[in-house]
Amino acid sequence: MRSTSSRYGVGAQALHWLTVMLVLAAYVLSKGDRDSLYSAAADGIRRIHETLGVLVFIVVVLWLLWRLIDNTPAKQPMPRWMAAAATLVRFALYALLIAIPATAVLGTWLEGIPVTLPGFDIAPQIAKAHGLGQLIMEIHTTLGNAILWVAGVHAAAALFHHFYLHDEVLQSMAPGA
Repeated sequence: MRSTSSRYGVGAQALHWLTVMLVLAAYVLSKGDRDSLYSAAADGIRRIHETLGVLVFIVVVLWLLWRLIDNTPAKQPMPRWMAAAATLVRFALYALLIAIPATAVLGTWLEGIPVTLPGFDIAPQIAKAHGLGQLIMEIHTTLGNAILWVAGVHAAAALFHHFYLHDEVLQSMAPGA
Protein backbone atom coordinates (compact mmCIF):
# COMPACT_ATOMS: atom_id res chain seq x y z
CA MET A 1 0.00 0.00 0.00
CA ARG A 2 2.72 2.46 1.01
CA SER A 3 5.41 4.02 -1.14
CA THR A 4 9.01 2.87 -1.08
CA SER A 5 12.17 4.84 -1.78
CA SER A 6 11.85 4.04 -5.50
CA ARG A 7 8.12 3.66 -6.20
CA TYR A 8 4.77 5.09 -5.24
CA GLY A 9 2.68 2.58 -3.35
CA VAL A 10 -0.61 1.08 -4.43
CA GLY A 11 -2.52 3.74 -2.43
CA ALA A 12 -0.88 6.69 -4.20
CA GLN A 13 -1.06 4.96 -7.58
CA ALA A 14 -4.76 4.17 -7.16
CA LEU A 15 -5.57 7.76 -6.18
CA HIS A 16 -3.47 9.14 -9.06
CA TRP A 17 -5.01 6.97 -11.78
CA LEU A 18 -8.53 7.28 -10.35
CA THR A 19 -8.14 11.06 -10.53
CA VAL A 20 -6.98 10.81 -14.15
CA MET A 21 -10.01 8.70 -15.12
CA LEU A 22 -12.50 10.90 -13.24
CA VAL A 23 -11.13 14.13 -14.72
CA LEU A 24 -11.15 12.74 -18.27
CA ALA A 25 -14.69 11.38 -17.89
CA ALA A 26 -15.95 14.67 -16.42
CA TYR A 27 -14.29 16.62 -19.22
CA VAL A 28 -15.77 14.43 -21.96
CA LEU A 29 -19.26 14.80 -20.43
CA SER A 30 -18.89 18.59 -20.17
CA LYS A 31 -18.76 19.18 -23.90
CA GLY A 32 -21.61 21.15 -25.33
CA ASP A 33 -22.91 24.62 -24.78
CA ARG A 34 -23.79 25.76 -21.31
CA ASP A 35 -27.50 26.19 -22.03
CA SER A 36 -27.91 22.64 -23.33
CA LEU A 37 -26.25 21.25 -20.18
CA TYR A 38 -29.09 22.73 -18.13
CA SER A 39 -31.86 21.44 -20.39
CA ALA A 40 -34.17 18.63 -19.30
CA ALA A 41 -32.69 16.41 -22.01
CA ALA A 42 -29.20 16.73 -20.53
CA ASP A 43 -30.24 16.17 -16.92
CA GLY A 44 -28.67 12.69 -16.71
CA ILE A 45 -25.38 13.77 -18.30
CA ARG A 46 -25.21 16.84 -16.05
CA ARG A 47 -25.82 14.71 -12.95
CA ILE A 48 -23.03 12.34 -13.96
CA HIS A 49 -20.69 15.27 -14.74
CA GLU A 50 -21.40 16.94 -11.41
CA THR A 51 -21.04 13.62 -9.55
CA LEU A 52 -17.67 13.05 -11.21
CA GLY A 53 -16.63 16.56 -10.15
CA VAL A 54 -17.60 15.87 -6.55
CA LEU A 55 -15.73 12.56 -6.71
CA VAL A 56 -12.64 14.35 -8.06
CA PHE A 57 -12.76 16.70 -5.09
CA ILE A 58 -13.17 13.82 -2.62
CA VAL A 59 -10.35 11.80 -4.19
CA VAL A 60 -8.02 14.83 -4.16
CA VAL A 61 -8.75 15.48 -0.49
CA LEU A 62 -8.07 11.80 0.25
CA TRP A 63 -4.89 12.00 -1.81
CA LEU A 64 -3.66 15.05 0.09
CA LEU A 65 -4.42 13.29 3.38
CA TRP A 66 -2.64 10.17 2.10
CA ARG A 67 0.44 12.27 1.28
CA LEU A 68 0.55 13.33 4.94
CA ILE A 69 1.02 9.71 6.07
CA ASP A 70 2.84 8.19 3.09
CA ASN A 71 6.38 8.92 2.01
CA THR A 72 7.12 9.82 -1.58
CA PRO A 73 9.88 8.06 -3.49
CA ALA A 74 13.33 9.59 -3.41
CA LYS A 75 13.82 12.40 -5.90
CA GLN A 76 15.44 11.35 -9.14
CA PRO A 77 18.62 13.26 -9.93
CA MET A 78 17.79 16.01 -12.42
CA PRO A 79 18.74 19.61 -13.18
CA ARG A 80 17.38 22.19 -10.76
CA TRP A 81 15.17 23.81 -13.43
CA MET A 82 13.57 20.45 -14.17
CA ALA A 83 12.86 19.76 -10.49
CA ALA A 84 11.38 23.26 -10.14
CA ALA A 85 9.19 22.72 -13.20
CA ALA A 86 7.98 19.38 -11.79
CA THR A 87 7.08 21.05 -8.49
CA LEU A 88 5.28 23.88 -10.29
CA VAL A 89 3.26 21.46 -12.45
CA ARG A 90 2.36 19.28 -9.44
CA PHE A 91 1.23 22.37 -7.51
CA ALA A 92 -0.78 23.60 -10.52
CA LEU A 93 -2.50 20.21 -10.85
CA TYR A 94 -3.49 20.13 -7.18
CA ALA A 95 -4.70 23.74 -7.32
CA LEU A 96 -6.77 23.02 -10.43
CA LEU A 97 -8.18 19.81 -8.95
CA ILE A 98 -9.50 21.84 -6.03
CA ALA A 99 -10.47 25.00 -7.92
CA ILE A 100 -12.44 23.28 -10.68
CA PRO A 101 -15.04 21.60 -8.43
CA ALA A 102 -15.12 24.63 -6.13
CA THR A 103 -15.89 27.02 -9.01
CA ALA A 104 -18.53 24.63 -10.33
CA VAL A 105 -20.41 24.54 -7.04
CA LEU A 106 -20.02 28.27 -6.39
CA GLY A 107 -21.01 29.29 -9.92
CA THR A 108 -23.98 26.94 -10.01
CA TRP A 109 -25.28 28.14 -6.67
CA LEU A 110 -24.77 31.82 -7.57
CA GLU A 111 -26.95 31.21 -10.61
CA GLY A 112 -29.62 29.79 -8.30
CA ILE A 113 -29.25 26.25 -9.63
CA PRO A 114 -28.81 23.24 -7.34
CA VAL A 115 -25.83 20.92 -7.63
CA THR A 116 -27.36 17.77 -9.05
CA LEU A 117 -26.21 14.33 -8.00
CA PRO A 118 -27.76 10.93 -8.67
CA GLY A 119 -30.88 10.68 -6.56
CA PHE A 120 -30.78 14.12 -4.95
CA ASP A 121 -29.98 17.79 -5.40
CA ILE A 122 -28.05 20.16 -3.15
CA ALA A 123 -29.96 23.43 -3.12
CA PRO A 124 -28.03 26.69 -3.39
CA GLN A 125 -26.53 27.65 -0.04
CA ILE A 126 -25.85 31.27 -1.00
CA ALA A 127 -27.82 34.18 -2.42
CA LYS A 128 -28.36 34.27 -6.17
CA ALA A 129 -26.09 36.56 -8.18
CA HIS A 130 -26.61 35.52 -11.78
CA GLY A 131 -23.91 37.67 -13.41
CA LEU A 132 -21.25 36.60 -10.93
CA GLY A 133 -22.40 33.00 -11.28
CA GLN A 134 -21.95 33.16 -15.05
CA LEU A 135 -18.48 34.66 -14.64
CA ILE A 136 -17.44 31.93 -12.20
CA MET A 137 -18.82 29.25 -14.53
CA GLU A 138 -16.72 30.74 -17.35
CA ILE A 139 -13.70 30.50 -15.03
CA HIS A 140 -14.70 26.90 -14.28
CA THR A 141 -14.74 26.11 -18.00
CA THR A 142 -11.37 27.79 -18.54
CA LEU A 143 -9.85 25.90 -15.61
CA GLY A 144 -11.34 22.66 -16.98
CA ASN A 145 -9.57 23.27 -20.27
CA ALA A 146 -6.36 24.33 -18.50
CA ILE A 147 -6.12 21.11 -16.49
CA LEU A 148 -5.92 19.10 -19.69
CA TRP A 149 -2.99 21.21 -20.86
CA VAL A 150 -1.19 21.02 -17.51
CA ALA A 151 -1.87 17.27 -17.25
CA GLY A 152 -0.64 16.91 -20.83
CA VAL A 153 2.63 18.61 -19.91
CA HIS A 154 2.84 16.33 -16.86
CA ALA A 155 2.31 13.21 -19.01
CA ALA A 156 4.73 14.43 -21.70
CA ALA A 157 7.39 15.01 -19.04
CA ALA A 158 6.86 11.48 -17.70
CA LEU A 159 7.28 10.09 -21.23
CA PHE A 160 10.37 12.28 -21.77
CA HIS A 161 11.88 10.85 -18.58
CA HIS A 162 11.10 7.31 -19.69
CA PHE A 163 12.11 7.39 -23.34
CA TYR A 164 14.82 10.07 -23.42
CA LEU A 165 16.35 10.25 -19.95
CA HIS A 166 15.78 6.54 -19.26
CA ASP A 167 15.19 7.15 -15.56
CA GLU A 168 12.60 5.70 -13.18
CA VAL A 169 10.18 8.65 -12.97
CA LEU A 170 7.43 7.05 -15.06
CA GLN A 171 7.88 3.58 -13.54
CA SER A 172 7.55 5.02 -10.05
CA MET A 173 3.83 5.70 -10.71
CA ALA A 174 3.11 2.94 -13.23
CA PRO A 175 0.93 0.15 -11.83
CA GLY A 176 2.61 -3.22 -11.65
CA ALA A 177 5.89 -1.99 -13.12
